[in-house]
Amino acid sequence: MTLALFIIAVLVLIAVVGQVFTHKMVRQDNLEPSQGMVEAMLGVVGTLFSLLLGLLVANAIESYHEVNVQVSTEANALANIHRLAEGLSPAARQSIQDMCADYNHCVINTEWAAMDKMEMAPHCWDVYGKLWSACVQVMPTNDRENNLQASMLESAKILGETRRGRSVACRAQISPVLWTAIFFGSAITIIFTYFFTSKMGRLHTLLTALIAISLGLNIWLLAAYSQPFGSDLKIKPEIFELLDKQVFKYQSPKPGIDNLKQ
Repeated sequence: MTLALFIIAVLVLIAVVGQVFTHKMVRQDNLEPSQGMVEAMLGVVGTLFSLLLGLLVANAIESYHEVNVQVSTEANALANIHRLAEGLSPAARQSIQDMCADYNHCVINTEWAAMDKMEMAPHCWDVYGKLWSACVQVMPTNDRENNLQASMLESAKILGETRRGRSVACRAQISPVLWTAIFFGSAITIIFTYFFTSKMGRLHTLLTALIAISLGLNIWLLAAYSQPFGSDLKIKPEIFELLDKQVFKYQSPKPGIDNLKQ
C-alpha cells in the first residue's frame, strides 16, 4: 500500500497546489465567460482518458488472473507427475518423486522471493530439466506403464509451458511510453479542473482532490496488477505450499535447498 499512498499523495498535492495557485493568479471574472467551453472540453478529454485508463486496468486485472491460473496449473501438473510415478518401478518412482519434491521446495523457498526481483531460480530450472529427462527416459515394460509414461510426459509438458509463462510474467513491466501517456493524461485532466469558477472555494478544492484520488487509485491498480509477483497484490505460492503439506509431506528437500542463493 506504500506505493498507492505515494501516488495518491503526489497527485492530490499537485492538484490542490495547482488549483490554489491558478485561482490566485487568474481572477474568476476572467474565467466565467469560458465556462461552457471548459466544461465541453473537459467532458471530451476526461471521457477519452478515463476510457483509456479503465481499459488498461481491466486488461491488467485479466492478465493477473490468467497468471494466477497458470500458477495453479503448474502446481497441479507437478502433483500429477508425482502421483503417476507411483505406478513405475521402485527406482524410477523414487527418483521422480524426489525431484518433484525438490522442485516444489525450490519454488517455495527460493524462487518466489527471487521473482520479486524479476528473476528465476537457476536451481529450479535444473531440477525441471532433470525431471523432464527422467520422465522421457522411463522404459515401459507393459501397456500400463506405457500409459503412465504418456500421461507423465503430458503433465511435464504442461509444467514446462506454465513455468515459462511464469518466467515471462515475473519480468513484465509497463512501457515507459505508456507511463508517459498516463502522466500527461492525468495532468491534463487535473489542469482542466483549475479553470472552473466556484463561489465555494473549499468545495472546489475538495472535488479536485477527489478527482486526483480517483486517478491515483486507478494508476496504482494498473501498476500493481501489471506486476503479479512484485507488487502489493502479488500472487503467493499458496498452491505449492498446499502440495508441500498434502503431496510431498513424506519427502524432504535435499540438504541446503532452503539456503540456495541466486
